[in-house]
Amino acid sequence: MTATEIANKKKLNLDATERILDYATGLKLIKKDFKSESKTAIYSNYPEIAEVLQSSKPNNMVAAIIHASRTQYPLYQHLITMIKSGKNTETYKKAFGFEVTTEICEHLYEFDKDYSETFLQFMHQLSSITSPEVAKAFDLSPFCEICDLGGGSGALAYALASEYPDATVTVFDLATAVKAAQKITPDKTERQKVKFVSGDFFQDEFPPASLYTFARTIQDWPDEKVHQLLDKTFKSLESGGAILIAELLMNETKTGPLYPLGANVQMMIERSGRQRTETEYRLLLEKHGFVDFECKFVEGYSSYHAIIAKKP
Repeated sequence: MTATEIANKKKLNLDATERILDYATGLKLIKKDFKSESKTAIYSNYPEIAEVLQSSKPNNMVAAIIHASRTQYPLYQHLITMIKSGKNTETYKKAFGFEVTTEICEHLYEFDKDYSETFLQFMHQLSSITSPEVAKAFDLSPFCEICDLGGGSGALAYALASEYPDATVTVFDLATAVKAAQKITPDKTERQKVKFVSGDFFQDEFPPASLYTFARTIQDWPDEKVHQLLDKTFKSLESGGAILIAELLMNETKTGPLYPLGANVQMMIERSGRQRTETEYRLLLEKHGFVDFECKFVEGYSSYHAIIAKKP
């Protein structure tokens, strides 16, 4: 499309539209070609970018973009407030008009009625890339009951159910998340393999399981909440049971990789949590009584790792 066509269709200023399009061209986000006869500029998407911008395409990033614009960008406008105080309470107040406790998701669900569905779709898109490899990272066949705590859309649960068809797989998450997850499910056959249970993993008893999983969940919470979760997980397991954690990992000196370093800042401002190193996770799990710690890189995604440890 030409700049004029885009500006007219979206009711935008032509000069401003053309400048933004040229900037996006310089960033290699879009292409700019010229009609030879008129030298009119034609702007278009690169095929690989067009794929992730269409909600009908698998592994698209539409929900991620919506989540960034609705939640992340407003918070980052007040990053200096976060840096000064070390807490995101005032940051949320400035960005959204409410103060938060550690139950950030519940506040956002109330603030934005579409938030639960958008956020779950965003996490589903990310998790769908990594979950099949997480499910294959270790031999989980000894565990006949698996429960994904804070499992959201069920992306990891479906991958586990597919890899271990004889296992019973349950997703345990807030009622708002469970409701939203029903709109983000695979075909009927896959849905039948996974059960969704509503509850608060801080307040309610966990569904019984021999393996509890946390994928992109431990990173969300402040240290005191993480200790509470791990202590509860350990107590909920029988001897021989295990915990599986899937998270981004920083290197031991916290100088890289870049993606988990950025995510570490994101967790600080958005979730009151943090990213960790392999050693930090090992010490954290050992503190709560877990043994036989193992950590493996998950193929296909930058710095994503699967960790398993057992209850003696």
